Amino acid sequence: MIDYELYQNPNPDGSNKKRYHARVVSYSNITTEQLAEDIEARSGLSAGAVKDVLISFAEKLADYLGEGKKVYLENVGYFQVNLRCKEEIRDPRGARAENIEFKSVSFRADNTLKEKLRKQKIKRTTKKSHSRKRTDASIDKLLTKYFEVSPTITRRDFQQLTGQLRATACRTIKKLAEAGKLKNIGADNSPVYMPGDGFYGK
Repeated sequence: MIDYELYQNPNPDGSNKKRYHARVVSYSNITTEQLAEDIEARSGLSAGAVKDVLISFAEKLADYLGEGKKVYLENVGYFQVNLRCKEEIRDPRGARAENIEFKSVSFRADNTLKEKLRKQKIKRTTKKSHSRKRTDASIDKLLTKYFEVSPTITRRDFQQLTGQLRATACRTIKKLAEAGKLKNIGADNSPVYMPGDGFYGK
């Protein structure tokens, strides 16, 4: 079952017309440990062995993508690196490799995966569509537990973890970063956070 909520589209033209789009509502973040345990229950392999395979897959995925290759995982989809230019290039003859940098990893779902998801039932969430109220202490507790199993966290992960909407999550993350509790190890326009020194068990 996939839960969704409706969110109002921005109106850049300043009109009073309201339009909405549907967005999946996620209540939890599946960790490597949970995935390994679920696969153990279905395959008979030990969770430890499954986790080792998943970690090895992640390492090899990075290796292959780092070589400019596309990676196809059967019944799942394709992974590929995207690049971007640091500055505008008007003449390809003057382009230099130093002006090209990594942008992101794109994923294109396999048809088998798409068909399985098309069969899922979809319902509107019964939970309130605003940020969940949390104290600073409760957020610290959630992050401490989260970082026990994951080395980094993104803004999307933070939203799922805390139940906050995007704007609130961004404000909270900024506050934590200013306090030194989180530090960005990613790009400014694609931040990835890890615990600051002395916080969240690190």
